[in-house]
Amino acid sequence: MSFVVWVASLVAWDVRARRLPDYLTLPGAALIGGWALAVDPWLLVGGIGWFLLYLFTAGLMGGIGGGDIKFALGLGTVAALGGAAGWLSAVVGASLITLVLAGLVMWRGTGNPTVLRVPHGPGMGLATCAVVGWVMVT
Repeated sequence: MSFVVWVASLVAWDVRARRLPDYLTLPGAALIGGWALAVDPWLLVGGIGWFLLYLFTAGLMGGIGGGDIKFALGLGTVAALGGAAGWLSAVVGASLITLVLAGLVMWRGTGNPTVLRVPHGPGMGLATCAVVGWVMVT
């Protein structure tokens, strides 16, 4: 439950401010990392993997903020509960959800397509929570 509260607070912050602050992302990632060390240290591979994927992508192409990169540490660790398929579903699902949100913003005419900025945190959080839900019911 505390995971969902953490994700929801970051999603709400990102929607409102278009950024994810360190004081919310880093403590959550640290707590999740500590939990993973106690439960199954291999889960950390998911967090480190998503973090590195976004860090590399941001360096290569841009478009990913530092908050998203740090949010990926905790989310990737939790998404790894679903194994490789769960982790991949969260990573790909995050981008797909963000693309759908961008499409909705453009469709409603509330965004300029040349400067469209849609927060990525909601897609990351929703996709990871969907994986967690899937793991809980299977």
